[in-house]
Amino acid sequence: MSVKLVFVTYETPFAPCGGIAAVMGRLPGYVQKASGLDTIVITPFHYKIEKTSSLDNKIKLMANIDVPFDNENVPVEVYRYNDNRYQWAWHFLKPVDSRFFAGRRHPYDVGETQGEVSRNLLRDSLFFGATVARILDSTDQTAHWKVLIQDWEAATTALALAIQGKDHELYLTLHNSYDSGVTNADLSQVGIDPASCPGETVLQRALPLVERPVFTVSSQFALDLTEDPLQAEVMAPHLKDILKPRLLGVDNGLFASLAINEGILAEMVRGNFAPVQKWKNTRKKEALKSLDEFPPSKEKPIWGDLKRFGRDDSPWFVMAGRDDPRQKGYDIAASGITEFLEKGGEARFLFFPIPGDEGLDGLSFLKKMSERFSESVLVLPFLFQEGFFATLQGATYGVMPSLYEPFGMANEFYLNGTVGIGRATGGIVQQIVPLRSASSFTRAVQVRSERWHTASATPTGILFRERDNIGSTVDDWRGINAAEYDIKGRGLDRVEQRKRYPLFRSMAHELMLSIIDAVRVYRDTPELYYRMLAEGINHIRHSFSWERAARGYVRHIVG
Repeated sequence: MSVKLVFVTYETPFAPCGGIAAVMGRLPGYVQKASGLDTIVITPFHYKIEKTSSLDNKIKLMANIDVPFDNENVPVEVYRYNDNRYQWAWHFLKPVDSRFFAGRRHPYDVGETQGEVSRNLLRDSLFFGATVARILDSTDQTAHWKVLIQDWEAATTALALAIQGKDHELYLTLHNSYDSGVTNADLSQVGIDPASCPGETVLQRALPLVERPVFTVSSQFALDLTEDPLQAEVMAPHLKDILKPRLLGVDNGLFASLAINEGILAEMVRGNFAPVQKWKNTRKKEALKSLDEFPPSKEKPIWGDLKRFGRDDSPWFVMAGRDDPRQKGYDIAASGITEFLEKGGEARFLFFPIPGDEGLDGLSFLKKMSERFSESVLVLPFLFQEGFFATLQGATYGVMPSLYEPFGMANEFYLNGTVGIGRATGGIVQQIVPLRSASSFTRAVQVRSERWHTASATPTGILFRERDNIGSTVDDWRGINAAEYDIKGRGLDRVEQRKRYPLFRSMAHELMLSIIDAVRVYRDTPELYYRMLAEGINHIRHSFSWERAARGYVRHIVG
Protein backbone atom coordinates (compact mmCIF):
# COMPACT_ATOMS: atom_id res chain seq x y z
CA MET A 1 0.00 0.00 0.00
CA SER A 2 1.39 3.39 -0.96
CA VAL A 3 1.65 6.17 1.61
CA LYS A 4 0.64 9.66 0.56
CA LEU A 5 0.34 13.08 2.18
CA VAL A 6 -2.62 15.42 1.86
CA PHE A 7 -2.97 18.91 3.28
CA VAL A 8 -6.61 19.80 3.92
CA THR A 9 -7.11 23.55 4.14
CA TYR A 10 -9.97 26.01 3.81
CA GLU A 11 -7.65 28.85 2.82
CA THR A 12 -4.90 28.94 0.16
CA PRO A 13 -2.97 31.50 -1.92
CA PHE A 14 -5.90 31.26 -4.36
CA ALA A 15 -8.31 32.32 -1.60
CA PRO A 16 -6.27 34.19 0.99
CA CYS A 17 -7.25 35.91 4.19
CA GLY A 18 -4.59 35.36 6.85
CA GLY A 19 -1.40 33.48 7.49
CA ILE A 20 -2.67 30.04 6.46
CA ALA A 21 -2.67 31.05 2.80
CA ALA A 22 0.99 32.04 2.97
CA VAL A 23 1.91 28.81 4.75
CA MET A 24 0.01 26.69 2.25
CA GLY A 25 1.91 28.34 -0.57
CA ARG A 26 5.19 27.03 0.86
CA LEU A 27 4.99 24.22 3.40
CA PRO A 28 3.51 21.36 1.29
CA GLY A 29 6.45 21.37 -1.11
CA TYR A 30 9.03 21.32 1.66
CA VAL A 31 7.21 18.52 3.51
CA GLN A 32 6.96 16.56 0.27
CA LYS A 33 10.71 16.91 -0.30
CA ALA A 34 11.63 16.07 3.30
CA SER A 35 9.33 13.03 3.46
CA GLY A 36 9.77 11.71 -0.07
CA LEU A 37 5.99 11.13 -0.21
CA ASP A 38 3.60 12.20 -2.94
CA THR A 39 1.66 15.23 -1.67
CA ILE A 40 -1.54 16.99 -2.66
CA VAL A 41 -3.59 19.85 -1.24
CA ILE A 42 -7.40 19.68 -1.07
CA THR A 43 -9.35 22.92 -0.72
CA PRO A 44 -12.74 24.41 -1.61
CA PHE A 45 -13.25 26.24 -4.89
CA HIS A 46 -14.25 29.66 -3.51
CA TYR A 47 -15.91 30.70 -6.73
CA LYS A 48 -16.59 34.35 -5.84
CA ILE A 49 -12.95 35.13 -5.07
CA GLU A 50 -11.11 36.39 -8.14
CA LYS A 51 -7.88 34.47 -7.54
CA THR A 52 -9.91 31.27 -7.43
CA SER A 53 -12.37 32.00 -10.23
CA SER A 54 -9.49 32.94 -12.54
CA LEU A 55 -8.51 29.24 -12.54
CA ASP A 56 -11.74 28.20 -14.25
CA ASN A 57 -10.08 27.54 -17.61
CA LYS A 58 -6.97 25.98 -16.10
CA ILE A 59 -8.40 23.25 -13.88
CA LYS A 60 -9.07 19.69 -15.05
CA LEU A 61 -12.15 17.72 -13.98
CA MET A 62 -11.11 14.55 -12.15
CA ALA A 63 -14.32 13.18 -10.69
CA ASN A 64 -17.92 13.80 -9.77
CA ILE A 65 -19.19 12.69 -6.39
CA ASP A 66 -22.38 13.09 -4.38
CA VAL A 67 -22.25 14.43 -0.83
CA PRO A 68 -25.25 14.26 1.51
CA PHE A 69 -26.74 17.50 2.74
CA ASP A 70 -30.11 18.03 4.37
CA ASN A 71 -31.52 14.66 3.23
CA GLU A 72 -30.42 15.19 -0.36
CA ASN A 73 -27.28 14.50 -2.38
CA VAL A 74 -25.34 17.51 -3.63
CA PRO A 75 -23.14 16.84 -6.68
CA VAL A 76 -19.55 18.02 -6.23
CA GLU A 77 -17.04 18.37 -9.06
CA VAL A 78 -13.45 17.57 -8.15
CA TYR A 79 -10.82 19.44 -10.13
CA ARG A 80 -7.05 19.10 -10.33
CA TYR A 81 -4.74 22.04 -10.90
CA ASN A 82 -1.02 21.97 -11.54
CA ASP A 83 1.05 25.13 -11.45
CA ASN A 84 4.75 25.48 -12.20
CA ARG A 85 5.11 27.58 -9.05
CA TYR A 86 4.26 24.57 -6.89
CA GLN A 87 5.65 21.05 -6.74
CA TRP A 88 2.34 19.48 -5.77
CA ALA A 89 -1.18 19.26 -7.21
CA TRP A 90 -4.12 21.29 -5.95
CA HIS A 91 -7.48 19.55 -5.75
CA PHE A 92 -10.45 21.93 -5.74
CA LEU A 93 -13.93 20.94 -4.59
CA LYS A 94 -16.71 22.68 -6.49
CA PRO A 95 -20.31 21.92 -5.44
CA VAL A 96 -22.98 22.62 -8.03
CA ASP A 97 -25.02 24.24 -5.23
CA SER A 98 -23.95 27.90 -5.14
CA ARG A 99 -24.72 28.23 -1.44
CA PHE A 100 -21.44 26.60 -0.58
CA PHE A 101 -18.02 28.32 -0.57
CA ALA A 102 -19.51 31.70 -1.53
CA GLY A 103 -17.11 33.97 0.36
CA ARG A 104 -16.62 37.28 -1.39
CA ARG A 105 -13.61 39.21 -0.11
CA HIS A 106 -12.12 36.11 1.52
CA PRO A 107 -13.18 32.52 2.31
CA TYR A 108 -14.80 33.44 5.65
CA ASP A 109 -16.85 36.36 4.30
CA VAL A 110 -20.07 34.38 4.00
CA GLY A 111 -22.73 36.59 5.57
CA GLU A 112 -23.88 40.08 6.45
CA THR A 113 -24.01 39.62 10.23
CA GLN A 114 -21.73 37.74 12.59
CA GLY A 115 -24.48 35.24 13.29
CA GLU A 116 -25.02 34.60 9.60
CA VAL A 117 -21.28 34.24 9.00
CA SER A 118 -20.98 31.72 11.84
CA ARG A 119 -23.89 29.60 10.61
CA ASN A 120 -22.81 29.60 6.98
CA LEU A 121 -19.14 28.97 7.76
CA LEU A 122 -20.03 25.99 9.97
CA ARG A 123 -22.34 24.60 7.27
CA ASP A 124 -19.68 25.02 4.56
CA SER A 125 -16.92 23.59 6.74
CA LEU A 126 -18.93 20.49 7.59
CA PHE A 127 -19.76 19.99 3.92
CA PHE A 128 -16.07 20.47 3.09
CA GLY A 129 -15.02 17.80 5.59
CA ALA A 130 -17.68 15.38 4.40
CA THR A 131 -16.52 15.89 0.82
CA VAL A 132 -12.83 15.41 1.63
CA ALA A 133 -13.59 12.13 3.41
CA ARG A 134 -15.15 10.81 0.22
CA ILE A 135 -12.39 12.24 -1.99
CA LEU A 136 -9.59 10.41 -0.19
CA ASP A 137 -10.99 7.05 -1.21
CA SER A 138 -11.99 8.02 -4.75
CA THR A 139 -8.60 9.68 -5.45
CA ASP A 140 -6.56 6.55 -4.65
CA GLN A 141 -8.32 3.62 -2.99
CA THR A 142 -5.03 1.82 -2.32
CA ALA A 143 -3.34 4.72 -0.54
CA HIS A 144 -2.68 5.08 3.15
CA TRP A 145 -3.24 8.79 3.67
CA LYS A 146 -1.46 10.94 6.19
CA VAL A 147 -3.88 13.84 6.48
CA LEU A 148 -2.56 17.24 7.62
CA ILE A 149 -5.61 19.22 8.73
CA GLN A 150 -5.39 23.01 9.06
CA ASP A 151 -7.58 24.64 11.75
CA TRP A 152 -11.16 23.90 12.74
CA GLU A 153 -12.69 24.49 9.31
CA ALA A 154 -10.72 21.51 7.97
CA ALA A 155 -10.93 19.48 11.21
CA THR A 156 -14.44 18.54 10.10
CA THR A 157 -12.62 16.00 7.91
CA ALA A 158 -11.75 14.04 11.05
CA LEU A 159 -15.42 13.94 12.05
CA ALA A 160 -16.44 12.67 8.63
CA LEU A 161 -13.75 9.97 8.64
CA ALA A 162 -14.58 8.77 12.15
CA ILE A 163 -16.95 5.96 11.13
CA GLN A 164 -15.31 4.87 7.89
CA GLY A 165 -12.91 2.46 9.55
CA LYS A 166 -10.05 3.52 7.32
CA ASP A 167 -6.47 3.42 8.53
CA HIS A 168 -5.73 7.03 7.66
CA GLU A 169 -3.54 9.04 10.05
CA LEU A 170 -4.91 12.45 10.94
CA TYR A 171 -2.78 15.35 12.17
CA LEU A 172 -4.05 18.77 13.23
CA THR A 173 -2.25 22.11 12.92
CA LEU A 174 -3.72 25.12 14.74
CA HIS A 175 -2.87 28.48 13.19
CA ASN A 176 -5.09 30.15 15.83
CA SER A 177 -7.50 29.07 18.56
CA TYR A 178 -10.77 29.69 16.73
CA ASP A 179 -13.39 26.99 17.08
CA SER A 180 -17.09 26.55 16.37
CA GLY A 181 -19.93 25.03 18.29
CA VAL A 182 -21.63 22.19 16.42
CA THR A 183 -24.78 20.24 17.25
CA ASN A 184 -25.69 16.64 16.52
CA ALA A 185 -28.23 17.95 14.01
CA ASP A 186 -25.51 19.92 12.21
CA LEU A 187 -23.45 16.75 11.83
CA SER A 188 -26.35 14.59 10.73
CA GLN A 189 -27.17 17.12 8.03
CA VAL A 190 -23.96 16.12 6.18
CA GLY A 191 -24.11 12.43 6.99
CA ILE A 192 -21.75 12.44 9.98
CA ASP A 193 -22.74 10.17 12.87
CA PRO A 194 -22.65 12.32 16.04
CA ALA A 195 -22.09 9.23 18.19
CA SER A 196 -18.72 8.66 16.54
CA CYS A 197 -17.41 12.07 17.62
CA PRO A 198 -18.97 13.34 20.87
CA GLY A 199 -18.45 16.88 22.07
CA GLU A 200 -19.83 20.40 21.85
CA THR A 201 -17.46 22.04 19.36
CA VAL A 202 -15.69 20.97 16.21
CA LEU A 203 -12.29 20.83 17.89
CA GLN A 204 -13.58 19.09 21.01
CA ARG A 205 -15.01 16.40 18.75
CA ALA A 206 -11.96 16.24 16.47
CA LEU A 207 -9.11 16.18 18.99
CA PRO A 208 -9.70 12.58 20.18
CA LEU A 209 -9.62 11.48 16.52
CA VAL A 210 -6.26 12.99 15.55
CA GLU A 211 -2.75 11.82 16.40
CA ARG A 212 -1.20 12.93 19.67
CA PRO A 213 1.04 15.81 18.59
CA VAL A 214 -1.20 18.77 17.82
CA PHE A 215 0.93 21.21 15.89
CA THR A 216 0.94 24.98 15.94
CA VAL A 217 3.03 27.47 14.02
CA SER A 218 5.48 28.69 16.66
CA SER A 219 6.86 27.29 19.88
CA GLN A 220 5.75 30.31 21.90
CA PHE A 221 2.20 30.17 20.54
CA ALA A 222 2.06 26.54 21.65
CA LEU A 223 2.65 27.86 25.17
CA ASP A 224 0.29 30.81 24.75
CA LEU A 225 -2.62 28.54 23.81
CA THR A 226 -2.71 27.18 27.36
CA GLU A 227 -0.96 29.94 29.36
CA ASP A 228 -1.89 33.33 27.88
CA PRO A 229 -5.05 34.82 29.47
CA LEU A 230 -6.57 35.78 26.13
CA GLN A 231 -6.17 32.30 24.66
CA ALA A 232 -6.61 30.13 27.73
CA GLU A 233 -9.39 32.04 29.52
CA VAL A 234 -11.27 33.92 26.80
CA MET A 235 -10.86 32.50 23.30
CA ALA A 236 -10.47 28.78 23.97
CA PRO A 237 -10.86 27.87 27.65
CA HIS A 238 -12.67 24.67 26.62
CA LEU A 239 -9.52 23.43 24.85
CA LYS A 240 -6.89 24.35 27.45
CA ASP A 241 -6.77 21.06 29.37
CA ILE A 242 -7.16 18.91 26.25
CA LEU A 243 -4.37 20.68 24.38
CA LYS A 244 -1.82 21.22 27.14
CA PRO A 245 -0.15 17.77 27.06
CA ARG A 246 -0.33 17.52 23.26
CA LEU A 247 0.80 20.81 21.75
CA LEU A 248 3.96 21.00 19.69
CA GLY A 249 5.18 24.25 18.17
CA VAL A 250 6.82 23.95 14.75
CA ASP A 251 8.08 27.38 13.75
CA ASN A 252 7.09 28.60 10.31
CA GLY A 253 9.73 29.51 7.78
CA LEU A 254 10.28 32.94 6.27
CA PHE A 255 7.72 34.84 4.22
CA ALA A 256 10.08 37.17 2.36
CA SER A 257 13.48 37.23 0.68
CA LEU A 258 16.33 39.48 1.75
CA ALA A 259 15.90 42.88 0.11
CA ILE A 260 19.32 44.18 1.10
CA ASN A 261 22.26 43.26 -1.11
CA GLU A 262 24.47 40.60 0.48
CA GLY A 263 27.47 42.89 0.04
CA ILE A 264 25.76 45.64 2.04
CA LEU A 265 24.89 43.11 4.76
CA ALA A 266 28.52 41.97 4.90
CA GLU A 267 29.60 45.58 5.38
CA MET A 268 27.07 45.97 8.18
CA VAL A 269 28.43 42.92 9.94
CA ARG A 270 31.92 44.43 9.71
CA GLY A 271 30.62 47.65 11.28
CA ASN A 272 30.52 49.75 8.11
CA PHE A 273 27.00 51.21 8.09
CA ALA A 274 27.41 53.84 5.36
CA PRO A 275 26.19 51.54 2.51
CA VAL A 276 23.02 50.52 4.31
CA GLN A 277 22.30 54.13 5.31
CA LYS A 278 22.61 55.14 1.68
CA TRP A 279 20.36 52.29 0.57
CA LYS A 280 17.66 53.12 3.11
CA ASN A 281 17.77 56.84 2.25
CA THR A 282 17.33 55.97 -1.43
CA ARG A 283 14.35 53.77 -0.66
CA LYS A 284 12.86 56.50 1.53
CA LYS A 285 13.07 59.00 -1.34
CA GLU A 286 11.46 56.47 -3.67
CA ALA A 287 8.67 55.95 -1.15
CA LEU A 288 7.96 59.67 -0.95
CA LYS A 289 7.96 59.89 -4.73
CA SER A 290 5.41 57.05 -4.90
CA LEU A 291 3.25 58.79 -2.31
CA ASP A 292 3.40 62.13 -4.11
CA GLU A 293 2.51 60.58 -7.46
CA PHE A 294 -0.32 58.39 -6.23
CA PRO A 295 -3.82 59.66 -7.16
CA PRO A 296 -6.10 59.00 -4.18
CA SER A 297 -9.70 57.97 -4.77
CA LYS A 298 -12.79 57.10 -2.76
CA GLU A 299 -11.78 53.43 -2.77
CA LYS A 300 -8.11 54.22 -2.14
CA PRO A 301 -7.94 57.33 0.02
CA ILE A 302 -4.90 58.81 1.71
CA TRP A 303 -5.71 59.98 5.23
CA GLY A 304 -3.46 62.77 6.40
CA ASP A 305 -1.90 65.71 4.61
CA LEU A 306 0.93 64.74 2.27
CA LYS A 307 1.97 68.37 1.89
CA ARG A 308 2.29 68.85 5.64
CA PHE A 309 3.75 65.43 6.36
CA GLY A 310 7.23 65.95 7.78
CA ARG A 311 10.09 65.13 5.45
CA ASP A 312 12.98 65.69 7.80
CA ASP A 313 15.30 63.06 9.23
CA SER A 314 12.82 61.89 11.87
CA PRO A 315 12.55 58.11 12.14
CA TRP A 316 9.74 56.38 10.28
CA PHE A 317 7.53 53.77 11.92
CA VAL A 318 5.45 51.48 9.69
CA MET A 319 2.52 49.22 10.50
CA ALA A 320 0.77 47.09 7.88
CA GLY A 321 -1.53 44.12 7.35
CA ARG A 322 -5.17 43.17 7.31
CA ASP A 323 -7.26 44.75 10.05
CA ASP A 324 -8.59 42.25 12.57
CA PRO A 325 -9.98 44.07 15.62
CA ARG A 326 -9.48 41.01 17.80
CA GLN A 327 -5.87 40.42 16.82
CA LYS A 328 -3.96 43.04 14.84
CA GLY A 329 -3.60 45.92 17.31
CA TYR A 330 -4.11 49.01 15.13
CA ASP A 331 -6.07 50.50 18.01
CA ILE A 332 -3.17 49.93 20.44
CA ALA A 333 -0.86 51.60 17.94
CA ALA A 334 -3.17 54.59 17.56
CA SER A 335 -3.49 55.04 21.31
CA GLY A 336 0.22 54.63 22.05
CA ILE A 337 1.29 56.89 19.17
CA THR A 338 -1.22 59.55 20.21
CA GLU A 339 0.27 59.54 23.70
CA PHE A 340 3.76 59.81 22.20
CA LEU A 341 2.82 62.76 19.96
CA GLU A 342 0.89 64.51 22.74
CA LYS A 343 4.09 64.45 24.77
CA GLY A 344 5.90 66.23 21.94
CA GLY A 345 7.58 63.18 20.44
CA GLU A 346 9.18 63.62 17.01
CA ALA A 347 8.69 60.74 14.58
CA ARG A 348 6.67 59.86 11.48
CA PHE A 349 4.09 57.07 11.36
CA LEU A 350 2.82 55.39 8.21
CA PHE A 351 -0.08 52.94 8.36
CA PHE A 352 -1.03 50.53 5.58
CA PRO A 353 -4.09 48.72 6.93
CA ILE A 354 -6.01 46.46 4.58
CA PRO A 355 -9.65 46.90 5.68
CA GLY A 356 -11.11 43.80 7.26
CA ASP A 357 -14.72 42.84 7.87
CA GLU A 358 -15.47 46.29 9.36
CA GLY A 359 -14.37 48.00 6.17
CA LEU A 360 -13.08 51.56 6.06
CA ASP A 361 -15.57 52.64 8.72
CA GLY A 362 -13.90 50.39 11.26
CA LEU A 363 -10.62 52.28 10.77
CA SER A 364 -12.08 55.72 11.48
CA PHE A 365 -9.89 56.08 14.58
CA LEU A 366 -6.82 56.07 12.32
CA LYS A 367 -8.37 58.76 10.15
CA LYS A 368 -9.04 60.90 13.23
CA MET A 369 -5.43 60.54 14.34
CA SER A 370 -4.06 61.45 10.90
CA GLU A 371 -6.24 64.58 10.83
CA ARG A 372 -5.12 65.62 14.29
CA PHE A 373 -1.42 64.95 13.65
CA SER A 374 -1.20 65.63 9.93
CA GLU A 375 2.54 66.42 10.07
CA SER A 376 3.30 63.06 11.64
CA VAL A 377 0.75 60.46 10.52
CA LEU A 378 -0.27 59.11 7.12
CA VAL A 379 -2.77 56.30 6.59
CA LEU A 380 -3.24 54.43 3.31
CA PRO A 381 -6.09 51.98 4.00
CA PHE A 382 -5.60 49.75 0.98
CA LEU A 383 -2.97 47.60 -0.70
CA PHE A 384 -0.42 50.24 -1.72
CA GLN A 385 1.37 48.24 -4.39
CA GLU A 386 3.07 51.27 -5.88
CA GLY A 387 5.21 52.11 -2.87
CA PHE A 388 4.71 49.87 0.12
CA PHE A 389 8.01 48.00 -0.06
CA ALA A 390 9.98 51.18 -0.71
CA THR A 391 8.32 52.63 2.40
CA LEU A 392 9.01 49.57 4.53
CA GLN A 393 12.63 49.40 3.36
CA GLY A 394 13.15 53.12 3.89
CA ALA A 395 11.49 53.01 7.32
CA THR A 396 13.35 52.85 10.59
CA TYR A 397 11.05 50.49 12.47
CA GLY A 398 8.20 48.09 11.76
CA VAL A 399 5.57 47.85 14.52
CA MET A 400 3.56 44.80 15.64
CA PRO A 401 1.34 45.60 18.66
CA SER A 402 -0.58 42.33 18.25
CA LEU A 403 -3.19 41.19 20.76
CA TYR A 404 -1.94 37.71 19.95
CA GLU A 405 0.35 36.41 17.24
CA PRO A 406 0.72 32.76 16.19
CA PHE A 407 3.90 33.43 14.17
CA GLY A 408 4.08 37.07 13.07
CA MET A 409 5.62 39.20 10.35
CA ALA A 410 8.64 40.52 12.24
CA ASN A 411 10.77 38.37 9.94
CA GLU A 412 9.44 40.39 7.00
CA PHE A 413 10.55 43.63 8.67
CA TYR A 414 14.13 42.45 9.04
CA LEU A 415 14.39 40.92 5.59
CA ASN A 416 13.26 44.28 4.23
CA GLY A 417 15.95 46.10 6.20
CA THR A 418 13.82 47.40 9.08
CA VAL A 419 14.15 46.80 12.83
CA GLY A 420 11.13 45.32 14.62
CA ILE A 421 9.12 46.57 17.59
CA GLY A 422 6.57 44.10 18.91
CA ARG A 423 4.34 43.14 21.79
CA ALA A 424 5.88 40.16 23.55
CA THR A 425 3.45 37.48 22.42
CA GLY A 426 3.57 34.40 20.20
CA GLY A 427 6.17 34.15 17.49
CA ILE A 428 7.14 37.80 17.88
CA VAL A 429 9.02 36.88 21.07
CA GLN A 430 11.12 34.36 19.18
CA GLN A 431 11.81 36.63 16.20
CA ILE A 432 12.92 39.73 18.17
CA VAL A 433 15.80 39.60 20.65
CA PRO A 434 14.92 42.50 22.98
CA LEU A 435 17.11 45.45 23.83
CA ARG A 436 17.46 44.94 27.58
CA SER A 437 18.55 48.52 28.29
CA ALA A 438 15.24 49.88 26.95
CA SER A 439 12.74 51.29 29.43
CA SER A 440 10.11 49.08 27.79
CA PHE A 441 12.12 45.98 28.78
CA THR A 442 10.01 45.28 31.86
CA ARG A 443 9.66 42.19 34.00
CA ALA A 444 6.71 41.13 31.82
CA VAL A 445 8.96 41.17 28.74
CA GLN A 446 11.87 39.53 30.52
CA VAL A 447 10.00 36.44 31.73
CA ARG A 448 8.73 35.75 28.21
CA SER A 449 11.83 36.54 26.21
CA GLU A 450 14.24 34.59 28.43
CA ARG A 451 12.63 31.37 27.28
CA TRP A 452 14.25 32.01 23.89
CA HIS A 453 17.09 34.51 24.32
CA THR A 454 19.89 34.55 26.86
CA ALA A 455 20.74 37.69 28.79
CA SER A 456 23.95 38.01 26.77
CA ALA A 457 22.27 37.68 23.37
CA THR A 458 22.88 40.62 21.05
CA PRO A 459 19.66 42.66 20.77
CA THR A 460 17.84 42.90 17.46
CA GLY A 461 14.84 45.05 18.33
CA ILE A 462 12.42 46.18 21.02
CA LEU A 463 9.73 44.19 22.82
CA PHE A 464 7.04 45.62 25.07
CA ARG A 465 4.30 44.06 27.17
CA GLU A 466 1.57 45.32 29.48
CA ARG A 467 1.91 44.81 33.23
CA ASP A 468 1.16 41.30 34.51
CA ASN A 469 -0.47 42.41 37.76
CA ILE A 470 -3.61 44.03 36.34
CA GLY A 471 -6.48 42.63 38.40
CA SER A 472 -9.07 42.99 35.66
CA THR A 473 -7.00 41.27 32.95
CA VAL A 474 -9.41 38.45 32.07
CA ASP A 475 -12.49 40.69 32.20
CA ASP A 476 -10.69 43.28 30.10
CA TRP A 477 -9.79 40.67 27.51
CA ARG A 478 -13.41 39.59 27.39
CA GLY A 479 -14.46 43.19 26.82
CA ILE A 480 -11.86 43.74 24.11
CA ASN A 481 -12.75 40.48 22.39
CA ALA A 482 -16.46 41.38 22.40
CA ALA A 483 -15.67 44.35 20.09
CA GLU A 484 -18.68 46.33 21.32
CA TYR A 485 -17.96 49.72 19.76
CA ASP A 486 -19.60 51.70 17.00
CA ILE A 487 -18.04 51.78 13.53
CA LYS A 488 -20.63 54.14 12.03
CA GLY A 489 -19.63 57.24 13.98
CA ARG A 490 -22.69 57.35 16.23
CA GLY A 491 -20.87 56.31 19.40
CA LEU A 492 -17.46 55.39 20.75
CA ASP A 493 -14.98 54.16 18.16
CA ARG A 494 -12.63 51.21 18.75
CA VAL A 495 -9.97 53.19 20.59
CA GLU A 496 -12.39 55.28 22.63
CA GLN A 497 -14.33 52.22 23.77
CA ARG A 498 -11.30 50.11 24.61
CA LYS A 499 -9.50 52.85 26.52
CA ARG A 500 -11.84 52.20 29.42
CA TYR A 501 -10.00 48.91 30.04
CA PRO A 502 -6.86 49.16 32.21
CA LEU A 503 -5.30 46.32 30.21
CA PHE A 504 -5.65 48.25 26.95
CA ARG A 505 -4.28 51.45 28.49
CA SER A 506 -1.27 49.56 29.81
CA MET A 507 -0.56 48.00 26.39
CA ALA A 508 -0.77 51.39 24.70
CA HIS A 509 1.43 53.06 27.34
CA GLU A 510 4.12 50.40 27.06
CA LEU A 511 4.07 50.78 23.28
CA MET A 512 4.55 54.52 23.75
CA LEU A 513 7.59 53.84 25.91
CA SER A 514 8.99 51.49 23.29
CA ILE A 515 8.63 54.22 20.65
CA ILE A 516 10.55 56.62 22.89
CA ASP A 517 13.23 53.93 23.28
CA ALA A 518 13.33 53.41 19.52
CA VAL A 519 13.68 57.10 18.71
CA ARG A 520 16.43 57.48 21.29
CA VAL A 521 18.39 54.53 19.88
CA TYR A 522 18.14 55.81 16.31
CA ARG A 523 19.09 59.40 17.14
CA ASP A 524 21.63 58.97 19.91
CA THR A 525 23.32 55.66 19.03
CA PRO A 526 22.83 55.01 15.30
CA GLU A 527 25.60 52.41 15.40
CA LEU A 528 23.48 50.41 17.89
CA TYR A 529 20.49 50.70 15.56
CA TYR A 530 22.40 49.28 12.60
CA ARG A 531 23.97 46.56 14.72
CA MET A 532 20.49 45.53 15.80
CA LEU A 533 19.42 45.45 12.16
CA ALA A 534 22.38 43.32 11.08
CA GLU A 535 21.98 40.94 14.01
CA GLY A 536 18.23 40.80 13.40
CA ILE A 537 18.66 39.77 9.78
CA ASN A 538 21.13 37.07 10.74
CA HIS A 539 18.98 35.85 13.64
CA ILE A 540 15.95 35.50 11.36
CA ARG A 541 17.87 33.72 8.61
CA HIS A 542 19.62 31.33 10.97
CA SER A 543 16.61 30.53 13.19
CA PHE A 544 13.71 30.04 10.79
CA SER A 545 13.42 28.14 7.54
CA TRP A 546 10.85 26.04 5.71
CA GLU A 547 13.33 23.17 5.52
CA ARG A 548 13.50 23.14 9.31
CA ALA A 549 9.72 23.42 9.61
CA ALA A 550 9.23 20.52 7.22
CA ARG A 551 11.65 18.35 9.19
CA GLY A 552 9.70 19.20 12.35
CA TYR A 553 6.50 17.88 10.83
CA VAL A 554 8.03 14.88 9.10
CA ARG A 555 9.80 13.74 12.27
CA HIS A 556 6.41 13.13 13.89
CA ILE A 557 4.33 12.22 10.85
CA VAL A 558 6.67 9.88 9.01
CA GLY A 559 9.23 8.99 11.68
